[in-house]
Amino acid sequence: MEIIAEGLQLNSGHQMPVLGLGTYLSFDRDTIIKNVKHAVIDCGYRLIDTASAYENEEAIGEALQQCFEAGIKREDLFITTKCFKTEYEDPEKALKTSLERLKLDYVDLYHIHWCMTMIDFDKMEVTGPPIHKVWEKFEKLSEEGLAKSIGVCNANVMMLVELLAGAKVKPSVVQVELHPYLQQEGLVNTCQRFNIQLTAMAPLGAPGFPYSDGSHKILEDEIIKEIADKHGCTPSQVILAWNIQRKVSVIPKSTNNDRIKENKGAEDITLDSEDLNKIKTLNKGHRFFDPGMWIEPESGWFNLSDFD
Repeated sequence: MEIIAEGLQLNSGHQMPVLGLGTYLSFDRDTIIKNVKHAVIDCGYRLIDTASAYENEEAIGEALQQCFEAGIKREDLFITTKCFKTEYEDPEKALKTSLERLKLDYVDLYHIHWCMTMIDFDKMEVTGPPIHKVWEKFEKLSEEGLAKSIGVCNANVMMLVELLAGAKVKPSVVQVELHPYLQQEGLVNTCQRFNIQLTAMAPLGAPGFPYSDGSHKILEDEIIKEIADKHGCTPSQVILAWNIQRKVSVIPKSTNNDRIKENKGAEDITLDSEDLNKIKTLNKGHRFFDPGMWIEPESGWFNLSDFD
C-alpha cells in the first residue's frame, strides 16, 4: 500500500487523501458549514467523511457548494458517505438521496455502514438481505459511476473474507476504529495484503462521545505525551501520524477550527522506530465505539476481538 503525493492508491485506480475531516456527531448546520469550509479552503483538507445516518449531509452539501464557489474543484475533493443498514434493500435509492443532499453527481467512496444483516431481535428473525447481496448492488453503483470506489465499515477479518468469497469487485476501503489502544494489527495486515486500504474512524479515541465512560483517555497517555514533547508537536498529531505511517488514512472529527488546523499538521510529523515501538506497547484492545452498546449479544459483535 503506497503513499503517493496525491494520497493513498486504491485498488479502484483512484487516490484517497491520508487525512480528512470526520463529521460523526456534528449536527449544527452553521457549525458544520463553518468547519468544512475552514478545513477545505483554509487548511487544505481534501477528504470529507459523512453518512446518511449522521443526518448532516445537507449541511455538508451546502458547505461544499460554497467551497466550489471559492474556487475549489470538485475533482480535487474526496467525499465519502455511507449506506445505513435500514437502506440495504435499495442502495441505489439511498445513494441518490445522499447525492441530492450533498448536491453532488457522485461520491468518491460509498460504504456499507454496518457489515451485518438486519435482525429483529424481538422476533429473532432475519429481516434484511445478506451482505453479499447488498454488495452486488454496490458493484452496480460503481459500474454506473455514482460511486468511484466502494467499501465497508465496521467489519472484521472473517466478515471481510466472506464478502470477498463472492465479490466481483474487492472493497477499496475498510473503515473501522483504529488507534493506539485498538491497533487491530491482524485486520490491518490482512487488508493490506489483499490490497484493501483502511480508514481509521475515532483515530483519537472518543473524547466527545456521550456514551464513553471517561476512561482510557488516549490524548493524556504519558507515552504519547512524551513522544509529542520529543517532536515538538501535540499528542493528537502523534496519534494521527502513527496511523498515517502504517499507511492507514485518518478522519479525526472536530468542530473546533483550531484543532482542525492542528490535526492537519500530523502529515508533517515523522515518528522514528523508537516511537513506533513504544506506541505498539499501548494496545489494550479497547473499543470506544463498542457495537455492544447498540447491538444485542447474539449478533456476535462482542466477540470481535477473536477475529481482528
